[in-house]
Amino acid sequence: MLQNKSIIPILAVVAILALVGSALAMWYDILKIAITVNTGEVDVEFGTITATEEPEAEGKEVASCTATLVEVENEGPDDNDLDLDIIITNAYPSYRCTVEFEVVNTGTIPVYGPYKLQEGLEPVPENLELFPASEQLDLDGDGDYDVEVTYNMAPVQIDPDGSATFSIEFHILQDADELDTYSMQILMYFIQWNEAPAG
Repeated sequence: MLQNKSIIPILAVVAILALVGSALAMWYDILKIAITVNTGEVDVEFGTITATEEPEAEGKEVASCTATLVEVENEGPDDNDLDLDIIITNAYPSYRCTVEFEVVNTGTIPVYGPYKLQEGLEPVPENLELFPASEQLDLDGDGDYDVEVTYNMAPVQIDPDGSATFSIEFHILQDADELDTYSMQILMYFIQWNEAPAG
C-alpha cells in the first residue's frame, strides 16, 4: 500500500511535466499579410480651346483675340507643361472676347474644381473659394478699372478620362488706356473630389 501512495505523486509530477513540455514544444504555423498601397494621381490639362469675339461695330475687324497652348518651362513642380495663353490685340473700350476651354482629367482619381486660392494662403480646402460671377480689375494700378472678367467656372466633378468645359469673357472698359499692355494670370485649382470645400 505504501508503494501505491508514493507512485501517485510521482505520476502526478510526470503528468505535469508532460503538459508543460507539450506546451513548450507546441507546433505552429504563421500566416503573413503583405500590404502594398499604390496612390493615385491628380492631373488635369487643357483640351479643346476656342476664342470668340463679339461682332465689332459697323462690321469692322479691328481687334483680335487668340487663345493657344504654350509650353512654359521651369514654372514649378505642380505646374502643367502647357499653359493657356490668351492674347487680345488692338483692343479698345467695349471690345469683348470669350474664351471657352475644356479641362480633361488625365489622372487616376476624380477631381473637383475649378477653385481660386485666397491670396497669400496655402492650397488647402479651407483656403479655396469660388470664382465670382464677374469682377472688374485695375491691372495697371492707376485706380481705374481696365477690364471686366466674367467667369463661367462653377466647380464640377470630373472623373478620370472625363472632361468639362468652362469659359471666361473679357470686356475692355472705358478707363483702359491707349497703347498700354495689361497682363493677368488666372490660376485654377482642381482637387481630389472628396476634399471639395463644403457649400
